[in-house]
Amino acid sequence: MLKDLEPIASKLNEVHTVLMRALESLTEDQAAQITVNPEWSIKDQVAHLAGANRGMFGIAQRSAQGQMPKLPDGYNNDTFNARQVAKRKEQTLAQVRVELEATRAEMLAFLESVTPAQLDLVGEHPLYGEIKLKDLLVIIYSHETQHCKEIADAMRAAKK
Repeated sequence: MLKDLEPIASKLNEVHTVLMRALESLTEDQAAQITVNPEWSIKDQVAHLAGANRGMFGIAQRSAQGQMPKLPDGYNNDTFNARQVAKRKEQTLAQVRVELEATRAEMLAFLESVTPAQLDLVGEHPLYGEIKLKDLLVIIYSHETQHCKEIADAMRAAKK
């Protein structure tokens, strides 16, 4: 793995470990009932992460291949997120976690294959627009970190 990517891989592993530990302490009912925000339960938030990580990983892969991926015309990030959560609504928390684990493993394997030249290749991110691969990788772990914190905060609030 490139030296530049080692901190990213480390942070991906760190936040993922924290998230999985937190989720292990929840029952399916708790994950469905504890709300992170007015619209999403913890399970919904994890479903969002599964879909968003899969989507951003796809952008990363296509960027690394020099495809310069663009979002489809009329793309709406809120609609995408709602669809990703709805798509996983009937799955258990355990099933969504398996998907999240699989994407993380694929991401780590991908990081092993990235070359220095690929780090500057670009793709389009839904919120940040045209972005270099190296910056997209930081966004991926930052996004998971943000939602991990929100889940931890919701769990603490539910215990009060």
